[in-house]
Amino acid sequence: MGKKVKFLLYALLLICTVQLNASQLNNSILQISSKLKSAEKSNIIKIYHDLKSRYIKAIINDDKEAQVSAIQGLIKCSKILKLPYKHYLEELNLLQKNKISKNNKKLHFNKNKLSYVKSIASFKDKVILTLNKKIDKSDIKFYELNQKNRYRDIFDINAKLHFRVKKIAVKNIKNIRISQYNSNTVRIVLESNKPVNSIFSIENNKIIIKVDSKDYSISKKTLYKSSLKNNYTNKYFSSIAKQKIIIIDPGHGGKDTGAIGYKRLREKNAVLKIALKLGRYLKQYGYKVYYTRSKDIFIKLRDRTHFANLKKADLFISIHANAAPKKSQYLTSKGVETYFLSPARSARAKRVSAIENSVDLSNMDYYSKQVFLNFLNREKIVSSNKLAIDIQRGILKNIRKKYRIIDGGVRKAPFWVLVGAQMPAVLVETGYITNPTEAKRLFNPYYENLLAKGIADGVVSYFAKNR
Repeated sequence: MGKKVKFLLYALLLICTVQLNASQLNNSILQISSKLKSAEKSNIIKIYHDLKSRYIKAIINDDKEAQVSAIQGLIKCSKILKLPYKHYLEELNLLQKNKISKNNKKLHFNKNKLSYVKSIASFKDKVILTLNKKIDKSDIKFYELNQKNRYRDIFDINAKLHFRVKKIAVKNIKNIRISQYNSNTVRIVLESNKPVNSIFSIENNKIIIKVDSKDYSISKKTLYKSSLKNNYTNKYFSSIAKQKIIIIDPGHGGKDTGAIGYKRLREKNAVLKIALKLGRYLKQYGYKVYYTRSKDIFIKLRDRTHFANLKKADLFISIHANAAPKKSQYLTSKGVETYFLSPARSARAKRVSAIENSVDLSNMDYYSKQVFLNFLNREKIVSSNKLAIDIQRGILKNIRKKYRIIDGGVRKAPFWVLVGAQMPAVLVETGYITNPTEAKRLFNPYYENLLAKGIADGVVSYFAKNR
């Protein structure tokens, strides 16, 4: 093994080690950058994408020091690869300015008093907090903690509470706890033995939390009525769904059959039916929905996201079915997976993305594809990751009411159908069409309904957490 290869393996090991602190990471980046000019271009690209992956993790974990260290390495790699790096410099300057301003805030904290809660009231299905001044939506964080027969919606509000809250009650909610969680946070916990389905709104200096433990699942009869009545459901979700546009992309179509599975079943047919049902659920919830295709026609990958961008969509969801690479794996390969766009990290992700990408981008070489990935919007990647997590959770929660299903997890991969999207975008692999059991389910209307509703519930959850 040559010296260059040995060094690069050592460098990659340093970058991928989760336990590195900021100073160690800086040192490893300096060591790497001193040897980068003598390394091969393909190996530099690998280091570049490892740093990018670490940067995404740092954003999700809100680790500012790790973000700064990773960006410094990305700038050095970009210079050698002759890639644009101005946006990295701007982000580095912004992070360093924020660090200074945060330190200044600590010194003058007493001058900027937090909002405080003046009163708390409850009315049937609402909890209303009145504050001394208007609060911004960014000052409220929402979480869900769901376990068997125990569902909790949690609101953390950037405010003070100067009194002890007496017991309050809301319809269908087992228990409500309101207290000063820490010096800057008032925490509200809504607990029930059924899903809480809570949303909040702000009116002047009031925070209104509306709760309802009813199950908004849609029956088969309702789903297939041509005159779909959804007044109450639309009212319930209107504060979130209003003006939200979602593009649903049924994979493949026309001359591109996609994977051919058990008993010659075709992926393009399965995903179209699931996508159309998903659209009906999302419309039922109040969202505006467009399809990249609503019948069996071929559309280029690039045209799909171009359509989404023209519609100024808020989300892009591509529906696909997976396939095992070998006949010997037909019975063992199964499960549902949700992907978001990022350079592939595992052999499995690379294999799946290679199958889905083969039709439209076979003329692009490895380096061209990597350069294309350099223009990914980092904020969009983080948002897409969050969307993928909510959708995967929604699918599993809904399908497992009736079926056993394997959780394939949330994964990152370079799906080219997602590259051009200017909004959070995910690709759902709804099951393995090469597996006899899963193939039959993918063409079973009842299973398709459960799957579509699970994806739709994931979308609702995403918007509830990210307003």
